[in-house]
Amino acid sequence: MKPVFEGEIINVLCVDNGLIIAYICERDEEQKTVSVAYKMVAFDSGKVTNVPKSLYELSKFGPNYTAVAKMVKNHITCQAVILPNGKVLTLETDGDANLIDTSGETVWSGKIEYRGAAPSSIAVSNRSVWTCFKEKSALMRMNLITMREELRIGGGSASPFANPVHLFIENDDIYVCNAGSNEILKVNLNSYVTEVYKTFESRPRQFIKNDGYEFAVLDNGIYLLD
Repeated sequence: MKPVFEGEIINVLCVDNGLIIAYICERDEEQKTVSVAYKMVAFDSGKVTNVPKSLYELSKFGPNYTAVAKMVKNHITCQAVILPNGKVLTLETDGDANLIDTSGETVWSGKIEYRGAAPSSIAVSNRSVWTCFKEKSALMRMNLITMREELRIGGGSASPFANPVHLFIENDDIYVCNAGSNEILKVNLNSYVTEVYKTFESRPRQFIKNDGYEFAVLDNGIYLLD
């Protein structure tokens, strides 16, 4: 592994030829507040540069980011996926979710949960949205039209997942950051066969593939994988 950026990372987003990183640049323990800053890693030059919050929001919420950002509770902790039709599905840390169209109007709102637990991550594959639940060690697939549960994997004593915290989908595979076992698992979306893809000495918080590169976010930074 090669370190790309060291620090307390909140979220990493994919952009053309690079990554956008939101990280904590200052922490006030007495006031219990943090300051957030943003960096961009350019693949062609390898340079890490400061970028404005607006670029982070554009990358996260899409072209209508100004309207979407006003509708979420927290533009940092809120998760979002941009759908093929331009709509944006947002997910708050408490499970509150909204589907926002290209004009900035909410076309659906509800709560996504499993046994009282809110999802720890969301990802989109075709006409479905996948969520994982850290506390329940489960993955759930929902229909994007009805926003109802279609399938659930794990959740019991024999679950292959241990505190899943992040999902990344590429083609027919979903990569699960298994924080409880310090592994990234790969699940085939056709057969649901699960295998260990990567193992770490510390917990993986995020896994990303972009432009042929693979990255893992660990507790102390983001790393380029071999």
